[in-house]
This record gives sequence, structure tokens and C-alpha cells, in this order.
Amino acid sequence: MNLLIVEDEKEILNGIMAGVCWEALGFDAVCQATSLEMAARQFDLMRIGIVLCDIELPDGSGLDFLEWVKEKHPRTVSMIMTCHEEFTYAKRAVSLGCRDFIVKPIIYGQLEEKLLNIRQEIDETRENDRYQAFGREWMKQMSGEQENPLSTANKKELIGQVKSYITAHLKEELRVEQMAKLFCISPDYLSKVFKREEGIGIGDYILEERMFLAGELMKAGQASVSRIAYECGYDNYSYFTKVFKKKYGMTPREFMQSGEKGSET
Repeated sequence: MNLLIVEDEKEILNGIMAGVCWEALGFDAVCQATSLEMAARQFDLMRIGIVLCDIELPDGSGLDFLEWVKEKHPRTVSMIMTCHEEFTYAKRAVSLGCRDFIVKPIIYGQLEEKLLNIRQEIDETRENDRYQAFGREWMKQMSGEQENPLSTANKKELIGQVKSYITAHLKEELRVEQMAKLFCISPDYLSKVFKREEGIGIGDYILEERMFLAGELMKAGQASVSRIAYECGYDNYSYFTKVFKKKYGMTPREFMQSGEKGSET
């Protein structure tokens, strides 16, 4: 994903480039423009995922530019830089679909956090779009095979996608209804196909994946038990301990102290 920063004051631009930990944000490219004309040219050169734009620029209003971005590049997410006295302009930016704003003088840690949140939202939206596109195509294939039910290969492809989604979202609440909606199928059908193909219910599969992840994180020894519980989707520490002990035959702390997998039940 590419980021474009539109700011005519070199001191501010250089400060942003030096003050933000770009490695942690993982952008493919961080582009710069000191005018709206330069900014528009950047959109011709590459796909811009996020644009961070000042309001006052030498060749026009950043808000007018955001309106142009919204019309010409609707999938690009906008964020503005503003001063306290310009807050009313920030309200117009929100009406143009601007996702957030940062107040000058910029606190770089705050900017970094805002950019990270926006990036995560975009990644999640793109991921959901991909799964939904797969689900719609899958349903088209199924509707064309009413006399001959979906092939085993197609079912395995569907379950493979579902499993990938589960792996990527283990620390979130995972409900069959939500996943079925994402893939454009009914919850009952998803449950039946999953169990038929995997030999295990989808709820039990999620539990197994979470416990496997918990065990691997504990072996690595880089996080506390409470943090590991959170990463595995458990807000209730006591419940996590109960489930973990049932799986491994010992409490999480005993597991970490022993350095062994222990017995499974």
C-alpha cells in the first residue's frame, strides 16, 4: 500500500518523514508532494491507498483536492492536517469522506497510530471484499450445478478459504453466522460442509487452532500469559486457563515453566 503526503512546508514534511517509524507501518512507498499539481501527478504514477493532505496549499485548497480524490479515486482513504483555528474546515473534510485528521503541531506518535488504524481498516476491508467476491463466484458455480451438487474440489476450495480467514482472525470473535454471511452462504450449510470435509465441527476447529497458537506463543516465551490469551481470542483469563488445561493437561504457567507440551485430553 502506498501513502501520499501533500504538504508545502518543507520543515513540516521533513519532520514527518523523520519522526514517524515508517518501518512499523509497512507502506510500500511513502510519496511526497508540495503542491496539488504534484499530488495529482502522483495518482497517475501509482495506486495511492492513503493521502495525508494539508488544508492550505500554494495552488489551492486541500479540501477541494480531497473532493477530486473522492470523485476520481474513491477507494483512496483521505486524512487531513489542520491547525486548531481551522477546525471548521475539518468538519467539511469529514463530509467529503475524510477518515481522520491530525492537528498541527504534529505529534508523530499520534500520527503513526492514526495511520496504522486506517491501514488496518483498509486491509480488513480489502480482505472482506476478497472473501465476498469468492463467495459470490462460488454461489454462481453452485447455482449452475443444481443437478450435480458442488464438486469435492470446489468444496475443498471453500473450506480452505474459511480456514484461512479463521487463522487470520483468531483473536477476534468468530461466529459461524458472521463467516457464512461473509462467504454468501447459510450458516447451516457452512457448518455441514466444514464438518464433512474436515471431520470436525467448525467451533472445535477454531478451538484447536487457538490452543495450537497459544502453545506456540508460550514456547516462544516472548509474551505474558494474559497477552497470549488476548492474541488467541480470550478476554476472560480464567476461561482461557480452563480451556488450555483441558487441552494440554496443565495450566498455562505450568506449561511455560515446564517447556514441554504435556499431555492432551
